[in-house]
This record gives sequence, C-alpha cells and structure tokens, in this order.
Amino acid sequence: MGRFFLSLCGLYLSLLAFNLHAATAPSQPEATTNSPTLNPPTLNPPTSRYLPEPEIKQISIDNQPYELLVRPWEGKKKRGASIILPATNGSADAPGFMAFVRRNINAAGWASLSLTPPRELPASNFATAATEIAAAGTAQLSILANKPSPKVPAEQRRQYQLQQEDFVVKSLSQLEKIGAEYPGKRLLITADQSAALLIYLISEQRMALPDVLIVINPYSEDDARNQGLAAALAKLTIPVLDIQSPDGHPASLQTAAQRQTLAVTHATPNYRQSLLALNLDNESAWQQCLTTIKGFAARMSAAE
Repeated sequence: MGRFFLSLCGLYLSLLAFNLHAATAPSQPEATTNSPTLNPPTLNPPTSRYLPEPEIKQISIDNQPYELLVRPWEGKKKRGASIILPATNGSADAPGFMAFVRRNINAAGWASLSLTPPRELPASNFATAATEIAAAGTAQLSILANKPSPKVPAEQRRQYQLQQEDFVVKSLSQLEKIGAEYPGKRLLITADQSAALLIYLISEQRMALPDVLIVINPYSEDDARNQGLAAALAKLTIPVLDIQSPDGHPASLQTAAQRQTLAVTHATPNYRQSLLALNLDNESAWQQCLTTIKGFAARMSAAE
C-alpha cells in the first residue's frame, strides 16, 4: 500500500512539472499560407580537397569566394581553353559527365577551366499555421490536397533569374587573367539550366562570345523561357554543338526537335545537333560524347 501511495505521488509531481513547463513555454509564431515565399539562396559547397592543390583556384563574386578548377594542356597540342559551366546546383567538379570532360579534354589540346555554377531557383515554401494543424473537422488547411500549390509570382522568379545571370557574367569576366596562360580559342561547354542561361546571355549580347558553344540537354524551368530557347539558339552566329541525350530533362526533350528545325530554317551557321543513343548517366556514353565534342571543336577552330 505504501509503494502504491508513493507511486501516485510521483505521478502527480510529474504531471505538475509538465503543466508548469507548458504554461511557461514560449508560443510559436504562426506561419502564413497566403502566399509562397522563396528560401534565400545559399552558397555552393566547396569542392572536396581530394583534388591536387594546383588545380584549385578561387575567384571572388560580390565579396564571396568561389572555386575555379584549372587543368592545363596535356601533350603537344595547344588549341586554347575550354570553359566549363556545370549544371546549376552543382559544384565545379560535380560528379558525372562534366567532370569527365574536365579531366579528359586536355589531351586534345584544351586546358579546362571549370566554374562553380549558379544555384537553382529555391523551392517554394508553403507554411501551415500551427493552429490549423490541430484543428478538428475538414477543410481546415488553406491549401487543399486536391488543388495545385500557388505559383511563385513571375516577378519574383524573374528577379532570381537576373541574379543567376549576373552571377554567371561576373564569373566569366574573371577568367581573363587565368585564361591568359592558355592562349588560343575558347570553348564554352555547359549543361541543363546553366546552358539555357548562357544561350540567353549570348543571344542578348550580355557577355563576350566564345569561339565555340557546346550545350548539353539545355532547358529552363520557366515555361516561357523554355519555349523561347530554340529561337534564342537559332539567333547565334557562333558554331554550336547541341547535344541531346535520352535521359535529358523532359523540358529539354520537349524542345529538341524545334531547336534543330529553327536552326535549319534560320540557316544558323555551323549548327549541329547530336542525338545520343545512350543515357548520359551511363559511363559507356561519356567517351563517345567527348569524342563528338573534340571533333566538332577541332573542325570549327581550324575553319576560322
């Protein structure tokens, strides 16, 4: 009987302490669900220090350091430099095909300068008020499960795209000193959303023209810009190699035929589209794709 009484006393004291804590705990501010917000962009993570130290350089953009990876020529050929802008949200040495190009194009006479790519548009953040989570009954949430989430306002998306473009322009503008060590032609190799950014920047004459542009699975998540990508690409007067793989983003596959058609219609000089048979997530396709890039770059460089 004594043990039972002591147990009841202990339980009572525990409940009393819990209630006191709950009464004094600070209340959480309620979140709003009226409109979506964009999470602030974060800096790209630095490349791991597994790389040889001489390859790792740094550039500064808006007082923030970003990595630039440099590999010199290999062998007797010295054609120039290949500037590599990997897909958005990656790093200068993001694993995959672009890292393979960075390490293996040097023997063909091209130094490789790989830039840190810009960040993608942040995901929309739709918050639910704490009071709504515990509400009883139905239809207590502001965004119904069977309705699409509100889109980020177009003006907000455009402002972020301008930030991305500004980041790319500032990155490229700082390559002059480092690239001076590798005189010759300039290849610009890029992929995915980074490719779309560069296509628009070049077509709008907002950056210096490379000698050869190589785009891999180009697309934009902005529907209007993605639909205008083929027309922007057809305006270019520089040699363009447009590589499309079966595993490219659906938005890139959607415009592949149009990119080819408009280039032919506008008689875009030295445009070539290469449709790969294998996915680019398959390492067996990498060497074939690199051979296509090296061949096109050599022909276009020799033709000028």
